[in-house]
Amino acid sequence: MVFSIVGFSLLSLVSVSLAAKECPKIVTQKSFDVTKYVGLWYEAFRSDIIFELGSRCVNATYTPNADGTVGVWNQAVNWLDDYTSIRGTAKVKNASEPAAFIVTFDNPIQKGDYNVITSNYVDYALVYSCENIPIIDIKLEFIWFLSRTKTMSDSVVNELKKILTDMGVDVGTLTRTAQNC
Repeated sequence: MVFSIVGFSLLSLVSVSLAAKECPKIVTQKSFDVTKYVGLWYEAFRSDIIFELGSRCVNATYTPNADGTVGVWNQAVNWLDDYTSIRGTAKVKNASEPAAFIVTFDNPIQKGDYNVITSNYVDYALVYSCENIPIIDIKLEFIWFLSRTKTMSDSVVNELKKILTDMGVDVGTLTRTAQNC
């Protein structure tokens, strides 16, 4: 039973892509300024992510910590209409790539990449994460379009989709996140 719970928990944390089994080479935002990025972001679009299925009113608040890390507080209303939240910490992986983070969530303990591909800080951010799992020949892929408001213009959505498509990412699984709270 413990194996079943652990296995289900692991599977519930990911979106599995079987089409292209290798993660694309990505380029994160080079001139990234985390002090401009912190604050409240609403999830405007996302890829099919199992642990977010049916979630709405998803947002994230990022706060600077004294040690240079970033506090993360994700909130949502789940498919049962219950409020949920999780807290964590984001840490830059390498100073030469300031928009590439490792995020560790507190309870349950989870860890994952958080790569800001582009952001103008005031309107939008494109966040991408992907992990190859060669032993079972799949990739785990996460895409988020974030907005400072509860909506995102079609022109920005199309611009962000083009960036992903040019990187070799399939944008066919992106869906609008309901922000009707």
